[in-house]
Amino acid sequence: MEDYVLPESLILEVLSRLPVETIVLFKCVCKKWRDLVSDTYFVDLHLSRSRPRLMFHQYKYPHPILVFVEVEHEVDYDRLTLGHVKSFDLGLIAFRSLNQIFEVGSINGLICLRHEGYAIYIFNPVVEEYMILPELTFLGFVSRVSYGFGVSMGGEYKVIRIIGRRIPEERFMASVEIEVYTLGTDQWRTLGQSPYHIQYRGLLVSGVFVNSHVYWFDYIQIYDFDLDKETFELIPPPAGLGDDHESKQMLGVLKGSLSLFSGSLLGFNVWVMKESSWHKAIAIRETIDRIFRSQVWKPLCLIDGLNGTSILILCVKEDRENLVGYCLNTNKILDMNIPGNYWMVISTYRPSFIKPLNFGSERVDS
Repeated sequence: MEDYVLPESLILEVLSRLPVETIVLFKCVCKKWRDLVSDTYFVDLHLSRSRPRLMFHQYKYPHPILVFVEVEHEVDYDRLTLGHVKSFDLGLIAFRSLNQIFEVGSINGLICLRHEGYAIYIFNPVVEEYMILPELTFLGFVSRVSYGFGVSMGGEYKVIRIIGRRIPEERFMASVEIEVYTLGTDQWRTLGQSPYHIQYRGLLVSGVFVNSHVYWFDYIQIYDFDLDKETFELIPPPAGLGDDHESKQMLGVLKGSLSLFSGSLLGFNVWVMKESSWHKAIAIRETIDRIFRSQVWKPLCLIDGLNGTSILILCVKEDRENLVGYCLNTNKILDMNIPGNYWMVISTYRPSFIKPLNFGSERVDS
């Protein structure tokens, strides 16, 4: 009887549905399988089926670490179960730093990290390669700097830098300059000064990527950078958001749409952007859980739960700092049973086999 050989298309179908850690092991079986997994068709096929995970960026001494976990929402038990997948000590991998490495964002398995005062890296923990972007221009004195990372509809991956310079004649305001780096071009481009201004006080956090746009939230103002048109615009906040300094507000992504969470002792609201308009998706008032009335807490991340639910992950400070999940639809606390801290950054991450080396121009190491 002749040996039966599985068609290559069937092998790719099977491999693309396996856990990424298993696929990495299969690359070591033979050269043919390694080449199959490295092929662009397989990389795209696997990415289309890759399940999102959570990425924890923890600022621990002496080096920050990245921790990747799989999340299971157990609705019947009001619990979020986290399964540890992998951890990376950023100080040991590549980055000449103590604790000054900050996350900019993650798209399609590529993680953008900013090393304060040195460089920006694009890192894929699956293939264990990182790209070093060219040095940034020296800024001199600036009031605020923020970054964003995203991919355009045309498939161009871009890093955005927002530079805020204080305007002497305008109290608490800063002018905005935009710089863009497109992966594979080996150069930063200056787009010039924006007609919009930002508050010069406080921390402007990294942007949130949604559908070829990167968004920043700053003192109830929302800024939008279009990665295809390379325009920087101010978009109106949801009606009724208000300038409530007691509320805790955060941009996120729910069901593939830009979302805005706002919470205080009076209750929670979640707005979702649909067809360029804000729609209030969730409003919780009198039934707000007592934990938010009596404890110090900070929102960290919005994620999709099972059965169409939305989940807020936050850090609650009691005797110690703990991570807590909160289902915004059922108003129930979800047990996570793990410690956290106020400086932790949590974001979604979708593993992939996209290799930084394929972009061609930049220096790549592993």
